[in-house]
Amino acid sequence: MKRAFTMVELIMTIVIMGILAGGAYVSIAKLYAKSAKSKAISELSLQSTLISNQIANLLYERIPSTVIGYNKDKNTFESIYTISENYTILEWISTDYEAFRSGMYSGFIDLDKCNPDTSLLYSPGTDINATERAVIFAGAFDEGDVIYNESDFNASYGWHGNNAKKIFTLKNSSSGENLYLTTKPEIIYEKYDLVKTAYAIGRYPDINKTANCIQNMNLTDTISEHTLFLFYDYKPWEGETFCADPNGSKQRGKVTILSTEASGFEVDFVNGALQFNLTLTRIIRRPGKDFNLTISKQKVVY
Repeated sequence: MKRAFTMVELIMTIVIMGILAGGAYVSIAKLYAKSAKSKAISELSLQSTLISNQIANLLYERIPSTVIGYNKDKNTFESIYTISENYTILEWISTDYEAFRSGMYSGFIDLDKCNPDTSLLYSPGTDINATERAVIFAGAFDEGDVIYNESDFNASYGWHGNNAKKIFTLKNSSSGENLYLTTKPEIIYEKYDLVKTAYAIGRYPDINKTANCIQNMNLTDTISEHTLFLFYDYKPWEGETFCADPNGSKQRGKVTILSTEASGFEVDFVNGALQFNLTLTRIIRRPGKDFNLTISKQKVVY
């Protein structure tokens, strides 16, 4: 004769199964959280490395004397070499490194064959289209340890509506080794850089969120307070500012996203080099409680 379970036995069995199920749930939840954390650490570490290298490569091609910190709320800026307060946006003018690496210009001038009266520069080994390009002489003003007079610096490169006395645009009539400047320089140096764009890096809270270039990205679902943007293709020496700058009247250029998880981006000038720190933060979801995972990457650019 088969013996049936009593009510007490059934209840005890259910209780024991519940305890076992609860323990299994906790173990699985911990295992899931550990797996998610390990995956996030790996992904954030890789992302921080890739983004830091990308920024470092761009900064490596900077004109050292042009780097500034910019505050869009105060509409003020300072040279990175004399910076005295925290600024939220980093900007600089870059060499036309693609043209230089492809051998389109030499970067040197034969002073004996120049004609200051006609603003002619003779650059041996150069053959480049002058359209939308400008010249910055690499004289004493390009030394990394120079401390600039504020008024002199503000009038140097055209940043945010100021004058651009240290940068000279090229006439379209320039051809081959003959480069004609649109204005006559006071001093001609033997070495120069060709430039055609400035760059800016800023986070979402520090830019004009309603700018057309931001709205046209159609990235509402991915844009957050931690989004880090790169702006390019604008010319301060022609009175232009980056496209999400709320100040000025000539917002120009393009924008791309560097990261949607950048909770911090800081730059400093230390011992003749730029040092920046990129911080990425990701929310790890787990049953009962979420937590933030943060990774910082530091990079030095000489």
